Amino acid sequence: MKKTLISAVVAAVAFAAPAMAWEGKTVACYDKVLVPAKYDYSKSLVKAGKKQYEHRNHRIELVSYPPVYVQHKTLVSGAHYVMREVSCGH
Repeated sequence: MKKTLISAVVAAVAFAAPAMAWEGKTVACYDKVLVPAKYDYSKSLVKAGKKQYEHRNHRIELVSYPPVYVQHKTLVSGAHYVMREVSCGH
């Protein structure tokens, strides 16, 4: 008797659960958006800039060479998803 009663209650709750889910109202809608990773950049000097005289085109010219740097990239925060609120289209 108890087994029949318990199975009847379980069946009633199982069939009633989908009907109860449709009673709610939509409050907000969201889209999943990927936020890219953020990096911090720094540089260190490899070779200083200079000016020097050189023989070019049958004359002496003052030539300028820019400094040379190497760039270092450090991860600040990794890529992640956020939920952005959008219009539900009512």
